[in-house]
Amino acid sequence: MILAPHEIEAESFRLIDEEFRRRQWTFAEEVLPLVKRVVHATGDVDLARELVFHPQAVPAGLEALCAGADLVTDVQMVAVGISRRLAEPLGVEVSCHLNDPEVVARARETGLTRAYHAMEKALSLPGEKVVVIGNAPTALLAVLDHLDRGGRPPALVIGVPVGFVGAAEYKERLAARDVPHITLRGTRGGTPVAVALTNALLKLARERCDCHDT
Repeated sequence: MILAPHEIEAESFRLIDEEFRRRQWTFAEEVLPLVKRVVHATGDVDLARELVFHPQAVPAGLEALCAGADLVTDVQMVAVGISRRLAEPLGVEVSCHLNDPEVVARARETGLTRAYHAMEKALSLPGEKVVVIGNAPTALLAVLDHLDRGGRPPALVIGVPVGFVGAAEYKERLAARDVPHITLRGTRGGTPVAVALTNALLKLARERCDCHDT
C-alpha cells in the first residue's frame, strides 16, 4: 500500500498517463499538465476529452500571471482553493467580490444574482485579470455581457461552471469567442475543476517565468 503523499501523487499521475495511452488519447504538450490535474482532482478521466482550450489560453495565462495579474473568482470556495504558495511569489492577488456590500445591494435592486454583479464589478476595476469561474453560470454570463458591450477582455477566462441552468449554454458561447479561454463542455464543472486548472497554470508560471526567478 502506498501511503507517502508524494508517492501517492506520482502513482496517480502514472495511472492517468497509462489510461491516456490505453485510450490512445493525446494532448498538446502545453495543455497536458492542466488536463492531468483536472483528471487527478476529479477522478474522472472522461473530463479530459471535454476540456476546450483556446490556442492562446496557456500562453496568455502564463504571460498575465508572470506580470502579476489578479485572479478574480466567482465564489469564495474557488478563491480558497487557489494556492497562495504559488500565487504570492508572482505578485498575484486572489479576489472575490461576492460579499461586497455594493454587490449585495445591486443584486437586491435588479433581482439578478450576486455572482453576476460581483463579476461585473471585478471587470470594471483597473488592471489585468485572469477570471476563474467554477460554480456560478451567471458569473460567466456577466463576462459574456461585458465582452458584448465592448469591454476590455480578461487576459484569460477559465470558465467551467457546473449546473443544469445556463452552464452548458454559456460555456458554448465562451468556446465560440476569440478570447483566450479554457472551458468544459456540458453541465459538469465546479470548484475542483476550476481550482485544478488555476493551480496547474500557476505552477507552470512559477517554473517558466524568468522574471521571478531569483
